[in-house]
Amino acid sequence: MAFTDNIDSSFAAVEKDLLTAEREAALASFKVLGVPSGRHEEWRYTNIKTKLPESLRLLDNGRQTTDDGKGKFNSFENIEGTKLVFVNGSYAPALSSASAQDGVVAGSLRELRGAYADVITKHFNKATDTANENFAALNTAFAQDGALIYVKRNVKATLPVFIIHVYDAAAADVFTQTRNLVIAESGAEVDIVEDFQNTEGEKFYNHVSEVFVGENAEVNYVTLQLDNKNTTSVNSIDARVAQDARYHITTLTMEGKLVRNNVNAYMDGKGALATLNGLYLGTENNHIDSHILVDHRVPHCDSNQVYKGVLDGESTGVFNGKIFVRKDAQKTNAFQSSKAILLSDEASVNSKPQLEIYADDVKCSHGAAIGQINKNELFYLLARGIDEATARGILTYAYGSSIIAALPMEALREHLYTRLKERLNITF
Repeated sequence: MAFTDNIDSSFAAVEKDLLTAEREAALASFKVLGVPSGRHEEWRYTNIKTKLPESLRLLDNGRQTTDDGKGKFNSFENIEGTKLVFVNGSYAPALSSASAQDGVVAGSLRELRGAYADVITKHFNKATDTANENFAALNTAFAQDGALIYVKRNVKATLPVFIIHVYDAAAADVFTQTRNLVIAESGAEVDIVEDFQNTEGEKFYNHVSEVFVGENAEVNYVTLQLDNKNTTSVNSIDARVAQDARYHITTLTMEGKLVRNNVNAYMDGKGALATLNGLYLGTENNHIDSHILVDHRVPHCDSNQVYKGVLDGESTGVFNGKIFVRKDAQKTNAFQSSKAILLSDEASVNSKPQLEIYADDVKCSHGAAIGQINKNELFYLLARGIDEATARGILTYAYGSSIIAALPMEALREHLYTRLKERLNITF
């Protein structure tokens, strides 16, 4: 029996709250959409239907919010900031730490839904497309907790906000559903770092983040999957970018059994800017799928996509990047670059760059390249006495670290440089 067979009885156990109407509509959508298979165009290269066990449950009513996992996960303790920790989908206050910042609300969406009901109802489910996105609909129906980050008008957050998701043995048979709501009002600025960590065993999660970047606001959003081994996951980040706003999203995946990252940016106001960068590393039988969409809806907006992949063993990568320019979106500048390095003969990448343009006064381009380590560069290092394994590691590190170099937080950059070196087994 598939977990969807009992979806009505599972939904009956969802807490009734101010979002119940949205949940019911999303459930109806999911019943129509179902779990996609390889026959669905958007899932052609990622047949997730065969990877979700029938024994999965959609709810974990015994919320794990104790501090039993303290010390077993990366808390980014050397980087100052607000730390929101969620254990198996539920907020864990004992593991979290808050840094007071005037005008910045950061906490559990479930716990704050009463105090910020107006803000939540105004924005919740306004960026996602539950009518067409299978897992966004499922998440909207079942997610009961996650982070609320609300930065008020003209407030510039001085410290980053970390959202740390930890999955332990208690979530072994649960398809965990979590939801973030990020709101930066006009003139606000905030840096957000989200990390997903699996401490043991095989895990399954479906996560959605809605991001609203107000007029002349700036949001830097970094989503990390560094300790994601043996995890099957769908991570969707949907952003609405207003006039003269700046939105920067970086996705860094270092491991995962099956990872699907949906990154969508909707350019809603003139003068908006979106940069979407990503680095993914696959090994063994990892499968990492990056689906990127930038929807230019109004004139005079800029976007830039840069994604890089490194694949070893029998791993596979997918890049599907789409630039959509609507009829009225004149003076659009939109660029896309997708590159991947294959370190073994068994690794592979499916790349599908797309441009769909209905305006005539635009500058749009895309480029895709898949290859191996440059032989001339490798020979240069070998000729200077560096062994081949180290030389390959140096070249791969130089290739991938450029994505990290663009991040605005120095302490985070240093942390990620170290993790990249560890992942590539290099010691320089």
